[in-house]
Amino acid sequence: MSEKPQKQCILLIDDDPMQLMALGRILSPQYDVKMAKSGDAGLKLVEEHNIDLILLDLVMQDESGFEVLLRMKDSDETKDIPVILVSGSTAIEDEVKGLALGAVDYIRKPYSEALVNLRVKVHLQLIDQMKTIKNFSLTDGLTGINNRRSFDQAIKSTWSYSRRSKGSFCLLMIDIDKFKMFNDTYGYLNGDICLKVVAGTIQEAVKRGSDCVCRWGGEEFVVLLPSTHIEGAMLMAEHIRRTMEVTPVHLGGEPVFVTVSISAGSVDPSVMSFEELVDGFYSSLEKALLRAKENGRNRIEQI
Repeated sequence: MSEKPQKQCILLIDDDPMQLMALGRILSPQYDVKMAKSGDAGLKLVEEHNIDLILLDLVMQDESGFEVLLRMKDSDETKDIPVILVSGSTAIEDEVKGLALGAVDYIRKPYSEALVNLRVKVHLQLIDQMKTIKNFSLTDGLTGINNRRSFDQAIKSTWSYSRRSKGSFCLLMIDIDKFKMFNDTYGYLNGDICLKVVAGTIQEAVKRGSDCVCRWGGEEFVVLLPSTHIEGAMLMAEHIRRTMEVTPVHLGGEPVFVTVSISAGSVDPSVMSFEELVDGFYSSLEKALLRAKENGRNRIEQI
């Protein structure tokens, strides 16, 4: 039996409980609706849930919708979530200002149920289309895992979160041993099969939803492990290494086995800037990976 598709999630922000309930009654039959009575409460819900669209009241006592919208557009975590402003004001100036600040639409009170549903539906369809396009641009065409561009986005988000939470995260760099010899022996088409098997094996080994497996380039892969200490990263690296050496690459005849070399390192944003991470830490990972190769391959080296 197939699973029911997950409802898209809409966040409503309004300090008037009656208005929240009215809008919630319109949207809740079709969508997963979250409600907040302030900008702060709304931003907290954004951290806790995968919000697709926000409907934000323009006039609130503690903080105006304009101010909340500015905060959202200034944050990496919320800047890409579409916001529809909601207001009883008929002033064109308010609509113009809201759109100029980054809102995608403007709905006036009192609500027309048909109009609210139509506007929301249109924007959620646009979101789905953009997600599809983004997924293509962030996915490696051969292996189906995240590509280098996707990794660059993930590392920035992980860096920001770890800095705020005063935590650390780890990186693994993985390289297929003797891959040039593999290509020379079995051909480049079979080399592509090998890359797919290695990518799938690494992806399967990494269980947490927050972890990110990316193709770094060529036969190299990177695993981003948020909220992880080096001890945990080394255990994950060893699990990947052991799993890979017993996972066959089927090329039509006898199964072929390949091994991987891995480097591992821990990042503490409190003692290292993001520029230092990009300029120096990646280089340190590559040097540790080279040591693993020089020391016999099929092994792990820690920075």
